[in-house]
Amino acid sequence: MRELSYINGQWTEPASGRWRPVEDPSTGEYYAEVPDGDADDADRAVAAARAAFDSGVWSGLRPEERREHLIRLAGALSGRSDELIPLISRDAGCPIRLTDMFQVGTPIGHLYDFADQALLLQARGYPIDHHPSFGHSEVRREPIGVCVGFSPYNFPLFMNIWKMAPAVAMGNTVVLKPSPLTPLAANELARACEEVGFPPGVINVVHGDAAVGERLVGHPGVNRVSFTGSTAVGRRIMEVASRSVKRVTLELGGKSPSVVLDDTDLELAVRGTVFASMVHAGQACVCTTRMLVPSSRYDETVDLLRERVAAVRVGPADDYASDIGPLISAAQRDKVEAYVASALDEGAKVLVGGRRPPGLSGGHYFEPTVLVDVTNDMRVAQEEIFGPVLSVIRYDTDDEAVAIANDTVYGLGAVVWGDDLTRARSVAGRIQAGSVWVNDFAVISSKAPFGGYKQSGVGRELSAEGALEYTELKHLYTALDKDRDSRPYALICFDWD
Repeated sequence: MRELSYINGQWTEPASGRWRPVEDPSTGEYYAEVPDGDADDADRAVAAARAAFDSGVWSGLRPEERREHLIRLAGALSGRSDELIPLISRDAGCPIRLTDMFQVGTPIGHLYDFADQALLLQARGYPIDHHPSFGHSEVRREPIGVCVGFSPYNFPLFMNIWKMAPAVAMGNTVVLKPSPLTPLAANELARACEEVGFPPGVINVVHGDAAVGERLVGHPGVNRVSFTGSTAVGRRIMEVASRSVKRVTLELGGKSPSVVLDDTDLELAVRGTVFASMVHAGQACVCTTRMLVPSSRYDETVDLLRERVAAVRVGPADDYASDIGPLISAAQRDKVEAYVASALDEGAKVLVGGRRPPGLSGGHYFEPTVLVDVTNDMRVAQEEIFGPVLSVIRYDTDDEAVAIANDTVYGLGAVVWGDDLTRARSVAGRIQAGSVWVNDFAVISSKAPFGGYKQSGVGRELSAEGALEYTELKHLYTALDKDRDSRPYALICFDWD
């Protein structure tokens, strides 16, 4: 299967003539190819987005009209669900019964909320000052221009919708650059946009790797960049974008703690943490990869973890019995193995897992793994692994738990488990993270802002706050009289008479 880039309403081959294979992580076999684009492809996509923006064909629509386009898009994607679920499951290696909800159903639901965000610009402005003898001031919000969205490999439809929908709701045009590891969902999104009548150039998809990415970030025709991915790449984007003072939103890495208080329902905390650390083989930025356990309940927790994790089923993404699927690539599996080895070298022990599962060949599988006797200064406790590895760390007091939770360069998410909600919420309030959940995990609402503290990111996505980051603020002043002597410059004594 050969896919193409989508530029200015046309499906186009790469200017370079080169193609990249797409691998099924469950089998290790190639099953598709996409363009291996370069700077020329990036230039064509930006030119199309710029022409569409400058023409007003999209930005000139009433907010209600943009909302209707997005609602129709959500309906079109919903109608394609039966096709999207197996495609994305195969592309990302996410078990198919989880793909239904987490990879397809939820982002389509978010799309309806993004559609409503278009109405944030329904009122073109509001007065901030009114002096009848002088003039009238107002503040307006206007679309920013051409926006580039970089999506990661782990949630391809989800993240492409997050990048595209709020940008176009605010009247902007978009160039999407999906991960070369999971490129197909972006094309399906483009097909649905085409189906419901988005004008050419409003939505563009350009495939490729670093050459395309560098050109898009540095392109003088791009006004804003939104990136989800690793902190290392985020730093590079900030560097390149700073040369033209572009606005950026970065949703980067995480090392989220799962803090178990001593009064908690331990079964709830263990089940929740196993899910939160192992879902999608641990390939989610908010995964709770550090479990902080009070000494008084440490042994009990470890016994329960051993039992619950041993029951997690690893298998191909298309198998409804699979709880977790493969890692995205052989390189990612090797990275996870290296982290486990480093933990053992530093004194940690494997409670369960820690190897490639026997009986599964061809794909990039790794057993769900729990490490005990971990201290927070070990690499596995400080660096993002992006694999199904949970580190269990002992603590004695609530203050110590908070200190350990915050002892990281990251600050994306956290969970606190406890029966006394006043106490649990107090602990949660002291954790330095953009999203903190009490007695649950990853309740991500499109009406609430999402992003991170510290090196987990810059800016926020979702909610009105996230949508308005795709706008420019303008102060517009109008003089309401023609009295030359009423102007401030009349105070300067020029001999003009």
